Amino acid sequence: MTHLKQVGSSTELYTRPLTRALQANTAVRLLEDSRPRIATLLREGELKLGLISPLDYAKESSDYRIIPNVGVAAERSCGSLLVRFREGVKNIRSLAVDPTYASEVVLAKIILSELFDLEPMILPMNAPVEVMLQKAEAALLVGNAAFRARDDSEDVIDIVEEWDEMTGLPCVFGLWCGREPDLKPEYIEMIQHAMQKGVAGIADIAQEFLPDERAAVIDYLESFAYTLDERATAGLGEYMKYLYYHGLLPDVAELNFYKGTAEEADDLLPKDVSPN
Repeated sequence: MTHLKQVGSSTELYTRPLTRALQANTAVRLLEDSRPRIATLLREGELKLGLISPLDYAKESSDYRIIPNVGVAAERSCGSLLVRFREGVKNIRSLAVDPTYASEVVLAKIILSELFDLEPMILPMNAPVEVMLQKAEAALLVGNAAFRARDDSEDVIDIVEEWDEMTGLPCVFGLWCGREPDLKPEYIEMIQHAMQKGVAGIADIAQEFLPDERAAVIDYLESFAYTLDERATAGLGEYMKYLYYHGLLPDVAELNFYKGTAEEADDLLPKDVSPN
């Protein structure tokens, strides 16, 4: 039996289609923790693979490789990345954020600057949205917090929709990455097959997570794409360029992929990314 130990992921609901099959796989030891903790353990070599944010990849891109054709992305509104205004506020001078989600905070700042000419003061805090909006004129809601706080309010900016408006490309939330320059093909296949099983089992995930709101969970998870295809890869590359343009990286991070398995075509990758 192939054993893939020391694999890490966050506990975000939108990661479940990638990790559910791994949880049931006795050949895998899956650690679920906060994204900063998973990124730290991967960087320190305590994990073989980690599901990390694009920003965490960018910071270590020369040492990391990306598993091809699997990730978390969205091209239309997924309700997972929202700037919520305090009622009656039209101009954002302060933005409350959960620092756990540094990649999304950076993306929101880019969108607010590029499309709305806004440069709000960032107020880090880990608090309910009601508390965040008492301290700041707007709050950035990410992942589970955005899902829990969903309503019909029009006082929001959907960052994924605005990213699509600006770039015409999907927004990438997560990547399976490893530090080892070579990874056994069966490990890559295991991660990819886990995604396929997870996507096929979204209804079961919804039943396990929130049975009383099963339909809402299904709609939420089905708004994401879990195949890192050519368009999603291009969106990831565009994010790396914006990190550089906004002075957050000294260079544009390259996208380095593990070589795919035999049935995967290398020509799925755009010309400006490279397999290992």
